[in-house]
Amino acid sequence: MGSTAVMMVGGPTKGTRFRPLSLTLMKPLFPIAGKPLVMHPVLACQKIPDLLQVVLIGFYPEDEMKTLDTALMSRELGVPVTYVQEESGGLGSAGGLHRFRDLLLQGNPDFLFVLNCDVCSDYPLNDMLAFHKTHGGQATLLVKRVDSQTARGHGAVVVEEGGKATGGGRVLHYAEKPGTLVSNTVNCGIYVFSCPSVFDTIGRLAEQKGKAVGFSAAEQALVPTSMLESLSARGRGKGAEDGPARLGMPDVFASLAESKQLYALESKGFWEQLKQPGSSLKFSRLYLSVMGSDLALARARLKGGPEVVGNVYIHPTAEVHPTAKIGPNVAIEAGAVISQGARVKDCIVLNDVQVLPHACIVNSIVGWGSVVGPWARIQGSEDYDAQLGVSILAEDVVVGPQVVVSSSVILPHKEIKSNVSNEIVL
Repeated sequence: MGSTAVMMVGGPTKGTRFRPLSLTLMKPLFPIAGKPLVMHPVLACQKIPDLLQVVLIGFYPEDEMKTLDTALMSRELGVPVTYVQEESGGLGSAGGLHRFRDLLLQGNPDFLFVLNCDVCSDYPLNDMLAFHKTHGGQATLLVKRVDSQTARGHGAVVVEEGGKATGGGRVLHYAEKPGTLVSNTVNCGIYVFSCPSVFDTIGRLAEQKGKAVGFSAAEQALVPTSMLESLSARGRGKGAEDGPARLGMPDVFASLAESKQLYALESKGFWEQLKQPGSSLKFSRLYLSVMGSDLALARARLKGGPEVVGNVYIHPTAEVHPTAKIGPNVAIEAGAVISQGARVKDCIVLNDVQVLPHACIVNSIVGWGSVVGPWARIQGSEDYDAQLGVSILAEDVVVGPQVVVSSSVILPHKEIKSNVSNEIVL
C-alpha cells in the first residue's frame, strides 16, 4: 500500500509574475523561512505512510535545477527524490503526469499524491489519504472555503451536502477559474489519486480529444526520436509549429466529477497561493508560525544579543547588532548584516544584504547584496497580493541615507537617491 508523491514546480515562462525576484533566482528555490520554497511541500511528504519516492516535474533545464540538492532531500526523506524536465511547450499538468507514468508507477504504488510548488499549507496529507481510502473514488482534492472575490480566481468545487461529519464529500461539479461565483469552496492544488486507474483516465480523456500525451518506455525504445515527435504531433491533430496539445488537471477533475469519482476534503488549517512576489511574506509568516523548535534555538543563540519579537529565522552566518530590534515575522538569510539601532519587521532579508545603522524595514523584501542606507526606511502595506503593496528591492539595489521607499518595486542594480512611493523603478 505504498504511495508516490509528485511536485509540480512549473518553469521560467510560468514565473514571470514572480519578477523581479525570479530574475536572480527561480521561484522554486526562493528562500521562505530559511528553506527553498519547494522544500516545504517536499518535507511535508514525510507525513505520507509507506512513501516510495518523490518526483519533481518542471520546465526548468536539469542543469539549472542542480542547485536543488535532491540527494540531500533523499537523505532527509529516506526515499529517492528525482527531478524530470517536461518538454518545451508542455503537455499540461495531467499530460505531464501521463508522460512520466512509467517512472511514477515504479514500485507499484497504490496512491499518487500531487502537490503544487506555489502553494503554502499545513499539508494534511495523512488525513487526505485516510479519507481517500473511505470513499472508493478515484481522486480526492483538498479544498478550502474562501471569500467570494478570492473564489472567482480559483478552481471552484461544488461538494454535496451531508459530508460535514467526515469533513468532505463527493464533488458534484468542478469549474476552473469560472470568473463568476460558482462556489466559495476552492481547489487547494493538493490531490490524491488511486493508481494505476488515474493514468487510465488521463489516457482515455486524451484519446477522446485526439491528443497523444506520451509513449510507454517500450515504445520510446523502438521508435526514433524524430519519428516519435512527428507521430506525437500528428496524433494531436496539429502541425509541429503549433506545439504540443495540453491536458490539464481541470479536464480530469471535470470528467471525474461527472462520473462520480471525485471527492473533496475540506482543509481546516492554513492555505495560501503564491500570486505575487509580496505573497512570499505571507508564506514566510505562516511557515515561521510552525517552526517553533527551530526558532527557539535561534532565540537561544541570540541571548544577550538583539531584541527578538515573535517568530524570527536568522541564518547562522548573518550578523545582527545587539541594539537592533528584529521581528515579528522576519527571515534573515546568509551573510546579511543588520547594523546598530536597525528595526526589521515583517520582512525577508536575503543573502549579503547590508542594513546600515538606524534603518527601518517593514513589510518588505530586500534582495541579494542590496544596501539600505543609514536612517533609510523601506516600507510596504499588508496587501501582500497587490502589485504595489509590499516593497521589493531586487538584487544589488542601493538605497541612500534617509531615503524612504514606500510600496514600490525596484529592479536590479539601481541606486535610489530620493524618496519613492507607489512606483516600479526600471
